[in-house]
Amino acid sequence: MNPKPACCYLRAALSGLCLLACIRIQAAELPNIVWINAEDMSPHLGCYGHPDAHTPQIDALARQGIVYRNAFATAPICSPSRSCLATGLYATSLGTQHLRCEVRIPERIVPLAVRLRQLGYFCTNTGKSDYNFSADGIWDEWSADPMPWRKRRSGQPFFSFITIGETHEGRINFRDRYEEATAELPESLRHDSQRVTIPPFYPDTAEIRSIFAGMYDLATVFDSKVGVIVEALREQGDLDNTIIFVFGDHGNGLPRYKRWLNDSGLRVPLVVFIPPKFRGMSDLTADPAAAADSTGKPQYTTSDRLVSFVDFPATALRLAGAESAAELQGIPFLGKDTEAERKFVFGARSRADDMFEVSRSVCDGRFMYVKHFLPHFAYIQDSVIFDDRKDSFRELRRLHVAGQLDMHAERMWSARKPPEELYDLQADPHELVNLAESAEHEAVRKHLGLQLRQWIIEHRDSGFLTEAEYQIRAAEQGTTPYDVMQDPALNLAEIVELAWRVGDGDSSAADLINGLRHKEAAVRYWAATACAANLQFAEDQHLRNTLYRLLSPALQRALSDGSPSVRIAAAEAVLRVSSPALEHQRATAVLGEVLQDLRPWVSLEAASALARLGDSGRPLVATMKEVVNRNRSVPGSPRPYKDFNYASFTGWALETALTRCGEMAFVNEINGGH
Repeated sequence: MNPKPACCYLRAALSGLCLLACIRIQAAELPNIVWINAEDMSPHLGCYGHPDAHTPQIDALARQGIVYRNAFATAPICSPSRSCLATGLYATSLGTQHLRCEVRIPERIVPLAVRLRQLGYFCTNTGKSDYNFSADGIWDEWSADPMPWRKRRSGQPFFSFITIGETHEGRINFRDRYEEATAELPESLRHDSQRVTIPPFYPDTAEIRSIFAGMYDLATVFDSKVGVIVEALREQGDLDNTIIFVFGDHGNGLPRYKRWLNDSGLRVPLVVFIPPKFRGMSDLTADPAAAADSTGKPQYTTSDRLVSFVDFPATALRLAGAESAAELQGIPFLGKDTEAERKFVFGARSRADDMFEVSRSVCDGRFMYVKHFLPHFAYIQDSVIFDDRKDSFRELRRLHVAGQLDMHAERMWSARKPPEELYDLQADPHELVNLAESAEHEAVRKHLGLQLRQWIIEHRDSGFLTEAEYQIRAAEQGTTPYDVMQDPALNLAEIVELAWRVGDGDSSAADLINGLRHKEAAVRYWAATACAANLQFAEDQHLRNTLYRLLSPALQRALSDGSPSVRIAAAEAVLRVSSPALEHQRATAVLGEVLQDLRPWVSLEAASALARLGDSGRPLVATMKEVVNRNRSVPGSPRPYKDFNYASFTGWALETALTRCGEMAFVNEINGGH
């Protein structure tokens, strides 16, 4: 890891000290800002009208604030979303979009907490940082203290980012962790599994009902912890000076929510409590709707404004009386003189642990459009994160194998994804009917696709270079992935043009051959990837062999490409077909060579390809075992692998590959005692 030195952030923070004299005069007029973040939680709160909610503490805040009904994470998984919250830039711009990774960011990209420190705020973090870049030097106070703001100077405003993990997928999917988290939850507040609602893309079984009931119990536990924080602010006399954001970091910690680039994975609850003295910074009246209606049901002030995580830092700065910095990519939605409302929110699904993915989404509030750039990869790939140790995956897989899932649940197990998805959230809130091929909705699909393509290019999406490629370029240039993407010589539009055509059937063999000869490695990568997808999608063996004969000379040249990512993609394409034995041997040798690369993001990419190829990797069993052993921890360590970023992920991918090659005894030995 190459963390940014703490002195860089501290230098930036100290540069603001000259402002403190005037800031102290205004401090009493600046609001405190508290962000309370629930891990893995969709909008199943009482103030959203969810039938299974018991969240009285958050609902009470909502009656004195605003309930945002169209709030979205920028990724359906935590660390990329948190990277965006920490900086105000999309993770795809910074190169921090993968779960998890170790990325340098430029000194000119100043995290929100440092910017607020420059304005005189006391800034604290409770719980995770997990930004995919170093958090050293960002915070004044970083501890488990539930009231860290107590350490500020008298009268100093504060910003506190508090992450509460009780709703995390680990507690939803592992009974012992659930029981630990809910140990103090009274029986009267626990949900009856026979009475909870189940979404239509889930089977209605006793086990699924138990999982959902437990998830709602954990939301109640989270609610009680929010209540503790609010009461602490009240007791210390700070509540009337504090604006509180309560939100999830992405959708629920279950399949088809977390990691899925759909409304179900991106839509989050967002409740903002605004005390009376600061209501002029919002659309709230002096007396918000806090009374009950004629039926006794509480009333809430709601907003249908589209809000994205990228807007949070810009909003915090506006609330603190500062203008948004030029580098920030969001739009303030609170504070004086807020800009026009955004028309679209965007999302990104990238690598999660050892599962590679490149998918992007755009939503205009009614329609959700998703573009899959690796449609030949399954939604649920063979991996540790999707295995049967998690209660939800075990039950869904049992029903899948037994053929007992209906068409909506069975879609999760598709061997490949459609290149495009389009849903009308107004008519189809559960995203059951894909309208991407509907002639009636063609104009909507094209319009949202154009908006997404423009966003990718404007914000210089680093996902169109592989992680290995942009890390290599950054290292060679002595710079950062962000700077690599900002280089005007990098023709991102040309790269995206070819990536957009992967799996859609519109790329001829001549197009792909020309792409494999292109001077830009990223174009060559997407051409090789399109070859693999088209070969996999070929309707029969004859068509596949015919296509391969056309592509083979160019793919053989690509096996010697200067870019490891191009070599890996070309090898995977060759090994997808019954090519001549000599060509298979060469492709296998290339994967074995790249797998042994000491750069972790390179070897991980090769390991993931081997996991997808399964039995085709059998000639590399000895090499895979060697790489696994190189990544293993010393005896007696609590985890099998050296670190939880690249070593573990490479190890997990190779465990999958080795299992598919019949090496279960070795895999069991790796995990013995862990």
